[in-house]
Amino acid sequence: MNINVVRRYEKRVLSVQRYTHKKKLIALMNAKASLAIEGMYLTTPEEHLIMERLNGRVKNKEFLAYAMEIARNV
Repeated sequence: MNINVVRRYEKRVLSVQRYTHKKKLIALMNAKASLAIEGMYLTTPEEHLIMERLNGRVKNKEFLAYAMEIARNV
């Protein structure tokens, strides 16, 4: 789950902000741009897996297992 916790010390109240779909896409585009600078590119299955993880549809353990499977098949 993508939760950013912001503390407000004056009132000691926690505010929870969830990332919007647009912010998730921007983060993915920034990551792809960083990889492109290094000469690496994401495949469609890799992008799909990352978006599934960002949206919370895949748990971290499952994400790592799928990522390892993709890495072995390269």
